[in-house]
Amino acid sequence: PAIVRPSYVLGGRAMEIVYTRAELAGALERLGQLSSEGIISERSPILIDRFLEGATEVDVDALRDREGGLWIGAVMEHVEEAGVHSGDSACTIPPTSLPAPVVERIETATAAIAEALGVVGLLNVQFAVSDGHVYVLEANPRASRTVPYAAKTTGVPLVRIATLLMVGRTLAELALEGVR
Repeated sequence: PAIVRPSYVLGGRAMEIVYTRAELAGALERLGQLSSEGIISERSPILIDRFLEGATEVDVDALRDREGGLWIGAVMEHVEEAGVHSGDSACTIPPTSLPAPVVERIETATAAIAEALGVVGLLNVQFAVSDGHVYVLEANPRASRTVPYAAKTTGVPLVRIATLLMVGRTLAELALEGVR
């Protein structure tokens, strides 16, 4: 299957999962009608992506400092399968169905992405796990909608720490001061 969607939408509006060429044609026709609303344009095209049916979606919120120190704030497993918008999903912290080696691969990938992007502060990475394979859906070098949930669940003031990192503090310094 494939997912057909505008390149930018809130709440999953106008997204469709298609299985056949006829369904694809219908989805493209419906999306084309949204061009008058400015949802579809040259600057905001239609995206067609492979859809991992039955996959588990995972959000990771992490902190990285200017020296490359990384702290995983939370690995959050979505209860619904991948494709349900994070604003409409239920999640668990820590993950309940993912084997430890998969969580380790997710954490390793998060560290590599944070390093490659040179993030200082918060990073959110969304993954899909299907048949033991870990796929990166997107990485956002900023706070995401999941940060408040992760902070409340873990008791760690992620935004406060991220702010301190962004003004030059390091995770090692903050740990010595008992911040976490």
